[in-house]
Amino acid sequence: MAEYKGIKGFKVQYLDADPVPAVAGWSAGGNMNTARSAIAGAGTQTAGLAAGGETPVAGTNATEEYNGSSWTAGGNLTVLRYALAGAGTQTAGLVFGGYIPTPPANSNSTEEYDGAAWTGGGNMGTARRFLAGCGTQTAGLAFAGRVGPPNSAASEEYDGATWTAGGTLASSRYLLAGAGIQTSALAIGGVDPGVFSATEEYNGTSWTAGGNLNTARYALGGAGTSETSGLAFGGLNAVPAATGATELYDGTSWTTSPASMGTGRNEGGSLGTQAAALFFGGFAPTRTTATEEWVSYGEPNTFQNVGQVWYNDTTKALKFTDETFTDAWVTGGSLATARSSLSGAGTQTAGLGFGGYVGPPTVNTTATEEYDGTSWSPGGSLNTGRYSGGGTGTQTAGLAFGGTTGAGYVTTTEEYNGSTWTTNPIGLNTSRQQLGAAGTQTAALAFGGYDGASTGVTEEYDGSTWTSNPTGLNTARRLFGGAGIQTAALAFGGRNPPTTALGSTEEYDGSTWTTVANMGTARYSLGGAGTQTASLAFGGTPPITGATEKYDGTSWTTSPVSMSTARETLAGCGTQASALVMGGYIAANSAATEEFTITGTKNIKTVTVS
Repeated sequence: MAEYKGIKGFKVQYLDADPVPAVAGWSAGGNMNTARSAIAGAGTQTAGLAAGGETPVAGTNATEEYNGSSWTAGGNLTVLRYALAGAGTQTAGLVFGGYIPTPPANSNSTEEYDGAAWTGGGNMGTARRFLAGCGTQTAGLAFAGRVGPPNSAASEEYDGATWTAGGTLASSRYLLAGAGIQTSALAIGGVDPGVFSATEEYNGTSWTAGGNLNTARYALGGAGTSETSGLAFGGLNAVPAATGATELYDGTSWTTSPASMGTGRNEGGSLGTQAAALFFGGFAPTRTTATEEWVSYGEPNTFQNVGQVWYNDTTKALKFTDETFTDAWVTGGSLATARSSLSGAGTQTAGLGFGGYVGPPTVNTTATEEYDGTSWSPGGSLNTGRYSGGGTGTQTAGLAFGGTTGAGYVTTTEEYNGSTWTTNPIGLNTSRQQLGAAGTQTAALAFGGYDGASTGVTEEYDGSTWTSNPTGLNTARRLFGGAGIQTAALAFGGRNPPTTALGSTEEYDGSTWTTVANMGTARYSLGGAGTQTASLAFGGTPPITGATEKYDGTSWTTSPVSMSTARETLAGCGTQASALVMGGYIAANSAATEEFTITGTKNIKTVTVS
């Protein structure tokens, strides 16, 4: 008979008591080549970037790239410095500010990375060090930092060429952490001179107070995608002593994770999302090359060590860890205007629905509605009524593009500030409808659609102009689902006649599309929400369905629950674990709204031997 080790590759553990499965955890990653602190970080956990920093001897201009397991040398910075900030991706990185050791001075210089070399960008208005940053190469955000003394509360926004003044923080500070994007950011912790627990949230215009950290600290790491999805870790507390404490932010309050870093440290580089972050270098207590990876599998109440097996010597039972998820659709407040082929943006508790098909007799609508988690209220009207257009962004920084008026396809692009829509005179390069959308108001992606035939055309928006990518979708399609951000997007399902329905999925890395796993149910006219590695697909046809599927970055799984109201040509927004669905078509245009949630429980099961 085969032993367990022969089957699984490891022995069954013998324990006196059952372990507690972790909701999330830190694990060791590959060491950096150069020990350093005060580093800029950018990118993702599997495609990270570290630039500059202070070594035990002096400052460094070295860049290193992380592939999820090891660091390799990249192109050197043109300006040697440390205490700088970073943003963007591994192939479209941005660094700014910092401290130049010789001759000693704060820096206002900006550099852009193309995956191989750094080139100079526009200078910041205020030279500073130990500042925070977030965003993308063409929509970056710099805030706070040390200019003297004194410290700074100023923000600056980068458009890919120049910096302009943004909103002012309530508290000047430095050695803080930053997370999010240019229009939805977090300023976390810091010192000036007292140690901060304060969090401030940025909406692209102004900063407002958020929930306080449970552990006040500075010189910490930060990660996250928006002001409602942040992660804080490491740093120095008020003692001061290095900490490995990790906290998660939901837009209201911070929750301390039971999982701390393996080594408490400060002034390291950080990057990533609330679900998959990286902390590298720093002091622990001397400068180190250590890297740690945080994984929570992205969504609330899930846990990491599924399938752990042990024998409990106390109870004399063989046990293993398992997980049980509960998916649920619940009915929300109805739209004031029943419609199909509308666009959606925002989150489950701050959603935006706009445009759509309301005919007959009227074909399209300019109506915008805002959702607060319970009910819809009127927003500012679109300047161009349309349906089957693209929509993305947030409730206070939305974006509408493309679609059809019923008389023809449009390129028109409009931006929403929470009250009014403004038309950008520069529209899409390719007029089309039934297209996919991802990203933010200042870093958006338009892909696929119908311009007389199904197309794979991909365009990127920087808040000002659309740029066509010569590499489009591998499979031209329309009426499909989209999710993610400009540099990590997802396209799934759709239609490409004569094919009745597509089940294929493609991932975008900011440059090219790669075909990955098929959906369980091929369909078109469906909705989508979430990120590239944690997305949700719902509804569609044929036949009209309420089926729901979840994508984890590798494969699709079908949820045991379907929408209460099966429909097609609907809109969605939010995350995989907290999504919002609105409108659509059944036998007529619909005003129905539904909210999707995922909750999870940790289980320990006993193997029964008869």
